[in-house]
Amino acid sequence: MKKIAACFAASRYFGDRAELERVYGELCMGLQSIATDCRLIVDGQGVDELPAQADALLIIVPMSGAVQKDILRAAERFAAVVLYGAYILGNVSDSASALMVKNNAAPTLMDSWSVLRKRHARALLALNAAELSRRVRLIAAYGELQGKKLILIGEPEPWVISVSRNLDDYRKLGITVTQVAQQEVADLYARMTEADAKPYFDKYRGGAAACVEPTESDLMNAARMTAALVQTLENHQADGMAIACFNLLSLGTTSCIGVSYINDCTDKIAACEGDLDSAITMLMVKQLTDTKVWMANPGLHPQGVVNFSHCTAPLAVNGVCDCPYTLRSHHESGIGASLQVEMPSGVRLSACRVSGAWGTFTAQGATGETGPREECCRTQLYVRFDDFDRYLQTALGCHQVFCFEDVTADFTTLARWLGFTPEMP
Repeated sequence: MKKIAACFAASRYFGDRAELERVYGELCMGLQSIATDCRLIVDGQGVDELPAQADALLIIVPMSGAVQKDILRAAERFAAVVLYGAYILGNVSDSASALMVKNNAAPTLMDSWSVLRKRHARALLALNAAELSRRVRLIAAYGELQGKKLILIGEPEPWVISVSRNLDDYRKLGITVTQVAQQEVADLYARMTEADAKPYFDKYRGGAAACVEPTESDLMNAARMTAALVQTLENHQADGMAIACFNLLSLGTTSCIGVSYINDCTDKIAACEGDLDSAITMLMVKQLTDTKVWMANPGLHPQGVVNFSHCTAPLAVNGVCDCPYTLRSHHESGIGASLQVEMPSGVRLSACRVSGAWGTFTAQGATGETGPREECCRTQLYVRFDDFDRYLQTALGCHQVFCFEDVTADFTTLARWLGFTPEMP
């Protein structure tokens, strides 16, 4: 995505051209890590030369008053814009800030924002450099999702009653969904050798704190299945999958470690139980965060906390280092291999989900806690929602998708841009 920064000034405020160039140069230095192109627009000159490509983003920087009409004219040429309050203390030097404030950049920012937020479909406001980076990433996420491809391996499991069976409910988002026969994965698995599986076997066997139920053969078969799933994504040039994993148990192994690996170690996503709602949600969240995504089942507790659990957790949940883990069997079937990951406590979480059937979404903040282990899926994390009642009243399915930082505001905006509406209690 091309990112153009346009700094707007009026000569009636900046009578000293050298002074204008000095402040503009400082702005460009501050924006160089974000913008691929920086332009100075004085008295509207150069607006029509801005390279408004289909995937381009315009970062608008008001430097003075009397530029609002120029800003609106420029914004009309771009599908997405971010209005940046560069004059705010801390964004530039004190002298540059004071000069832009003196020249009426402050009222211009809010005057322009009051109109852009009403007129422009994808206009955002950023008040500091960190916000600007997040806003740019959010807009890039929307662009990245257009044309993404998911494969549905098999069909949603029959007990996953909340998802839509009509694939057009997902395709209308601009995301291609293609159904793949489970036999294709089974055939690939049969062809995978120990040499194909060795990198995955070594990774998970070598890093485990302990191995409880799985045998060496179980681990090797789980690694072969991991290789088969990775190859399936490559064969279809897909960005992710929703896999009806329970039917694969007839092969004598599980896809748990394969799903974990894809979410943990690749730029793709994998959802189990054929849950397309979770797959779409994971695809969206993955664009917004550097932490990992995890889907899990809820177990309600009297104290208003929920023990979320699943056998497909990533290891490097913070996106940096692996959590301790133990190799276990698949909880429901007792076969194969999965990961019992020691999730971090005290970490902020985003809990998100979209519904293809209803066209709605949820996004809520929460905090991870410790709690006693229960006889349910292997990896467990107690979650305290910021608003427990809201979680109960807006739940869109059994599975909840988590990432390990707060991106709820960005997810809300992204979901709205894709045409979802908030789920109401």
